[in-house]
Amino acid sequence: MSETWMYVAGGLVVAVGGWYVPFLRAIYVAGFKAMLSEAVLKKVFISVAEKLVKSSKNKLDDIWFAQMKKNL
Repeated sequence: MSETWMYVAGGLVVAVGGWYVPFLRAIYVAGFKAMLSEAVLKKVFISVAEKLVKSSKNKLDDIWFAQMKKNL
């Protein structure tokens, strides 16, 4: 169990410490920009909305979600 926390702490140190190195900071920013592209955000939104719609008991949101998904 303590080894797991060492790995987590080491990963955080590398990630946060790497932010202060200009070359690594540029790589981090490029990675964040790639993750936040429009296509990725659409997929995340649809996934979250789908889980919310499935968890409800009414059918009105199912119709709304189907139309929204078709329009996206």
